Amino acid sequence: MAQGKSNVLGILQDNQRRIVSGLLVVGGIYLTYRLGNRLVAQWSKRQTQTLADDSPEVRQAMTLQSAMNPSGVRWMRSFDTTNTRKVLEIGRLITNLDAVQSAYRKLYQSNLLDDLQSELSTEDYQKFITLVSSNSQKVTTPGGSAPVQFAKPQSLVVAKKEVFLRSSPDATNHGAIYEQFSPKNILRTAKAGEFLGYATGRQHFDERNNVKFIEVAYVINGAKAPANLKAKNKQRVSFWVSSSATYVELFTYFKPMFDTYPGTASLTAWMKPVDFFTIKGIAAPRLLTIATTPILDEYRQTINQAQPNTVLGRFIMSIDTGEDVYLQFQTVDNQLRWVNQKTIALQEES
Repeated sequence: MAQGKSNVLGILQDNQRRIVSGLLVVGGIYLTYRLGNRLVAQWSKRQTQTLADDSPEVRQAMTLQSAMNPSGVRWMRSFDTTNTRKVLEIGRLITNLDAVQSAYRKLYQSNLLDDLQSELSTEDYQKFITLVSSNSQKVTTPGGSAPVQFAKPQSLVVAKKEVFLRSSPDATNHGAIYEQFSPKNILRTAKAGEFLGYATGRQHFDERNNVKFIEVAYVINGAKAPANLKAKNKQRVSFWVSSSATYVELFTYFKPMFDTYPGTASLTAWMKPVDFFTIKGIAAPRLLTIATTPILDEYRQTINQAQPNTVLGRFIMSIDTGEDVYLQFQTVDNQLRWVNQKTIALQEES
């Protein structure tokens, strides 16, 4: 009986030794794994830090971390006050968000966008994303999205309701009496239904006031301008306006705009695209008149005449009716017109 107990105790002790040994091995592997990960992370961090002088993305990642964790002590992040203004300033400078995220991950073993979401309010986080996505210098990677455009260049811009036209893309001033001593940038207030001009392609996000601005411009065609503006022939007029669909409506072509806002037709007669007086804005091939040429509408009815040696616009297509060949072209102000090929020469050079 005693011998049986001794055998049982021996087996138990042997099993304990095996369990302990196994735990030690597993623990050793785990510690080695953790140590290895830490060493790799530290090496990656050092390598990334050495690129700070040459890489704006590394500097931007480091500045964002500093803005979110001013004390520099990781466990203090929850108690630090995030410098939101600095975060948004850096957001405006970022042209390659993927590279900044990669650098941030190597430096701090954390996800940049996750950290930003936890540190910023929903509104400020969206401002950051808007600043990055609308940067015209944004690097577009294969499969990535192009910079966000608030309005495509040459879009026709109409005021849907009263809206301020400003000399700079800053919505701080609202024209109130109590703001009379603050910097003013309001040129005037546009009326509802007023044709404002053509989007130039320039844009700016005013993150402080959460307003997306577009630049709008036109040149004055003195021949058809009101009497008080005839002397300003060829003068360029430009300003900034909110691109919000609440305040403006954008059109690609004149006809839909005229149908929606009939009053705009009289303004477009003398408010012309900024390259109206040049052929710079007309892509080749261009239509050049070699004799007096009737200009036709979409029904090929004569609506005007062009003098010889006039550049009409960009060639679009041709139609052979069996009797005559008609050429369609796009004018500098985006209208589609037709002419008979007999009095037209094509300019092929760009």
